[in-house]
Amino acid sequence: MQRKTLLVTLVIVGVLALALFFFVLQPKLPGLTQLAQNFSQPKPSLFTARIEAGQGGRVIVNGTETATWSSTKPFTLTLEARPGECHVFDHWLVNGTRLEGERLNLTIAGNTTVSAVFRRLSYRLTAVSNASWGLLVLNDSVAKLPFEMEAQCGTKVTLKLFPWSNESISLTPVGFFVNYTAINTTETEIRVQGNLHIVAVYKFETHILYLETNAPGVKVLVDGQEVTLPAKIQRAKPFTVVIQAPPLVKVNDTFAWGGPEFQARDYIRGVLTWVTFATGQTPIHVEEAEKTIRVYYHPYYSLGKDTYVSPLYGNAYVKGNTIIAVPDKYHIYTVNIILPPNWTRARVRVESSFSLGAVIMFPYNKNGNIYDEVDASVGAQRGACTKLTAEFEVDRNLPSARVLSYYCDAPVASSQDYTSGPWNFGKGNEQYLGRLIVVGGDGSNVRIQVEVEG
Repeated sequence: MQRKTLLVTLVIVGVLALALFFFVLQPKLPGLTQLAQNFSQPKPSLFTARIEAGQGGRVIVNGTETATWSSTKPFTLTLEARPGECHVFDHWLVNGTRLEGERLNLTIAGNTTVSAVFRRLSYRLTAVSNASWGLLVLNDSVAKLPFEMEAQCGTKVTLKLFPWSNESISLTPVGFFVNYTAINTTETEIRVQGNLHIVAVYKFETHILYLETNAPGVKVLVDGQEVTLPAKIQRAKPFTVVIQAPPLVKVNDTFAWGGPEFQARDYIRGVLTWVTFATGQTPIHVEEAEKTIRVYYHPYYSLGKDTYVSPLYGNAYVKGNTIIAVPDKYHIYTVNIILPPNWTRARVRVESSFSLGAVIMFPYNKNGNIYDEVDASVGAQRGACTKLTAEFEVDRNLPSARVLSYYCDAPVASSQDYTSGPWNFGKGNEQYLGRLIVVGGDGSNVRIQVEVEG
């Protein structure tokens, strides 16, 4: 116990003696003065710049992609924004302040955070079709054509075509045109890298039967169902219908549309014409895209007490839509023809042997003068026509007469007139809209064929 107390006392005395030594003598030890100075002076500031690249691009700083820059003195950084695919540089944010320009020279004199903001590109996508009824499925959603949308660059667009039909039309998918390049498949996937113009291509199929007539108010049976003409029958595929037309469409006691014929509009030697092919109950097969059938009725004039085909010279009788005129002993004839009340156009064909010509005349009322008239004529200049054929056409509104064609084996002159009308209806014939006077000369037998549209 005494030893331990003695040891503590010696340690304390030693420490005191050492302290007294440094205090009294103050020895100079190397490095201590410099160490004291270091603790007494402040440390210099450190300037740090942090560079951040937003989604869709990167930033080149003084030629590198170093993200953190530090220095105890102000320093300059040259920054360049480089957008990646489908992106474009938008702006810089320097400590929250917006700056423009892809290249930026920036002096760093304090802690700074620089962010490059990139924007993803979007493109316009438009889609149309050659058939507005088509079904275009875009990314599993049915799109109503035409349509327009924005699509982000780099996204994928899936396009599908499906067949579609109803009673009247059918659509068979063929493929696409994408920016005017053909894609011959009904399903495709496109990566958006620019504006897209898409055309959905369908094979369009429809078959139309047009039913016309030259008589007013005609009703026919189509597959047993009554249909008023004119009419249109449309189907998605080739079809056949059976048409039955009434044999007589009566107007009054003296005039009727009688003797129906079915006529098809067709090309014969490059000329569009009507071809008679059947009568009565007739099956019509429509294989082509369009077919026109005309239920044509011959004008029928009865020769009774009130004659509506009245020869002023000689005799005449009616056969179908043909007037057979037999002139008197002077070989001159004139025939009056009264038209039905709803006529719009009349065609008259004159056939005669050993004739000098034919004239079609009609009266009109000009300035109150009911005796004015215009005509269209064909006449032989020298000699007679061994066989004369002349076709005339008369329009009701505006009233005019013209020569459509003629044939004669002698030199022939023709003329035609036009008038602004109006027609002179004639007392006693007010229920009709006009009168035609057909004149021919020096023929032994004349056939006059009349066709009326109304």
